Amino acid sequence: MAESKWMIYGANGYTGELIARRAVSRGLKPVLAGRSRGKIEELANELRLEYKIFDLNNTNEVGSNIQGFQLVLHCAGPFTQTSVPMAKACISKKVHYLDITGEIPVYESLQALGEEAEKAGVLLLPGVGFDIVPTDCLASSLKESLSKPKFLELAFVGLSEVSPGTMKSALAQLPYGSKVRRDGQMVGVPHLSRSREVIAGGKTYKVYGIPWGDVFTAYISTGIPNIDVYTDIPSGQVNALRYFKPIISLLKIPFVLKGVQALVGKTIKGPGERTRTLVKTTVWGEVRSEEGKKSTKVLECKEGYEFTVESSLAAVSKVLSGKGGKGFKTPSLAFGSEFVLEIPGSKWKDISN
Repeated sequence: MAESKWMIYGANGYTGELIARRAVSRGLKPVLAGRSRGKIEELANELRLEYKIFDLNNTNEVGSNIQGFQLVLHCAGPFTQTSVPMAKACISKKVHYLDITGEIPVYESLQALGEEAEKAGVLLLPGVGFDIVPTDCLASSLKESLSKPKFLELAFVGLSEVSPGTMKSALAQLPYGSKVRRDGQMVGVPHLSRSREVIAGGKTYKVYGIPWGDVFTAYISTGIPNIDVYTDIPSGQVNALRYFKPIISLLKIPFVLKGVQALVGKTIKGPGERTRTLVKTTVWGEVRSEEGKKSTKVLECKEGYEFTVESSLAAVSKVLSGKGGKGFKTPSLAFGSEFVLEIPGSKWKDISN
C-alpha cells in the first residue's frame, strides 16, 4: 500500500486532513489534492507529500489529474455537488472511487453509475467512514441472524461535535425532510415525525428518525424492504427545529444556503483530539419478521471522526490489495459484515430475544 499510487481529494478539509496525517504516521504516501492551493500546498509540504491542485468543473481536467492512480478517496464536500464529477472521471480513467459521504442523494446518483462502472472494472464505494460502515455492517449482520426479516431499524447515539463540512451538508438537506423506506420504496416524512426508545449500552435513549444513508443503502445490502434510522437529538436542537420549521424551506434558496454555510465555516471547527480519543459511539439495530420474530444487536465503536479515519484507511488498503469488486457497492457488500470488527475499538454484543 505504501508504494501504491492513490489520492486524497479534499485533503484540506477537516476529515481529509485527519486521514492524511494518519496515513503518513503509518508510512503511507497518498497524493494530496483539492481546490484550495494555499491549504493543500501547506499541508503537503508539512507532510512531505506530492500534491495536485484542480477543481471538478471539467471532467476531462479531472481525468487528466487522476490518470495513472489506482484509487481516489474523495473527501471534498458538499458531496451532492462533488461526488458525481469525480466518480465519472474515475470511471473514464479506470480509477477506483471511495468517499466518506452519508447523503442519500449521493448514494442514489452513484448507484445510477454502477453499471457503467462495472463495465469499466471500477469500484464505486461511497460511505467508507462512520457514514455508513458501522450501520451497514450491523444491518448485514442482523439480516444474517434472522430468516426472512421484513423490518430493519437502526439507531446510533453518542456522537460528538460535527465538522464544518458535515454541518454544511446537513443544512443543504434539512429543507427536504426526513426519509424512511417502505415496501422497498423511499418515502419522505416530516422531521421529528418518528421517534422511539432504544436500550443501548445499558441506557435508554429517546431517538428520532433521520434521513441517514442506510435508509437507501441498507436495502441494497440486505434486501429488507422497511427501514428506519434514528439518532438521539439534544432537546435544545429538537425545540429549535420545531421553532424554525416554518422558515427552514428558505434554505432551498441558493444565496440563503450559502450565507448560512459561510457562517458555519467561520464558527464550527469540529471535535478536538481529546474528544475524538475519549468519546465512544453506540450503534443499535433490530430486525423483525412478519411473524414477530426479531434479532437485536448493539455495536460499540470509536467516536465518529476517529472511526472514519480508521475505516477509510482500512477500506483503501483492501481496495488497493484487489478486494471489493467492481460496480456500485456498499461497505458490507464489498468486504462483508465483519469488516466493522477490523476497525480498532469496534465490538458488538448480541442481545437477541
